[in-house]
Amino acid sequence: MSLGNDFTMPKLRIFAAITALAMLPSLAQAQDSVDTNTAKTSETRYVTDLIFTPVRTGPGGDYRIINKGLPSGTEVTYYGLTEDGVWAEIETKGGTRGYLRAQYLQANAPRGSQVNALEATLAEEVERTAQLQRDLDEAMAQLTSTDSSMSTAARELEQTRETLAEVKRVSANAIQLDQMTKSLTGKLEDANARNDLLKLENARLQDRISSNRTIEVVVLIALGIMIALLVPRLSVKRRRNDGWR
Repeated sequence: MSLGNDFTMPKLRIFAAITALAMLPSLAQAQDSVDTNTAKTSETRYVTDLIFTPVRTGPGGDYRIINKGLPSGTEVTYYGLTEDGVWAEIETKGGTRGYLRAQYLQANAPRGSQVNALEATLAEEVERTAQLQRDLDEAMAQLTSTDSSMSTAARELEQTRETLAEVKRVSANAIQLDQMTKSLTGKLEDANARNDLLKLENARLQDRISSNRTIEVVVLIALGIMIALLVPRLSVKRRRNDGWR
């Protein structure tokens, strides 16, 4: 619980004046109890709740105030008490060294400071949780984008596989067609070679036929000549035979 919620500034001034009046009887004893600060050990102390306590140059209310008031929960370095145990020697983190009444110090942090610290820690954790949630949302968005990219990549890969399969099929057909072309080319060459042989054989046969026809014509001519020569002779012979009868 913070001091500003319980005390107004006028009340604090009245309280400080009353505190100063209450410390007047102990001024004489406190003056004798001041000794050197170098040999004292230091500890951590906290200003108690619900008060602004001034820091003085010496252990007494008549000493000059060097800090008008430390708020509750302020962490200070504690060097020890005066002999009467009323005043405590402290030093602030800002380097102000002096005395304040020991009743306003305690070893543990005040509850208000603890609550404030817990609230600050809670606020930090809430902010951290919010940041983690934002990071998680961003990671989920990135994951969704990555999933979409992976889906697109998978579709592209599938299309590439289909294209590759088509290329392989076309390539296989091309290879098969090439093999068939080569086979047909070989058969055509064989057929052409056979055709050439047949043409040669046909030419030979034509030559033979022509030769045979020539021979037949010659033979026929010879036969005709022979017949032409023999027929008159046969006629004469018949005539002679007929005359003898």
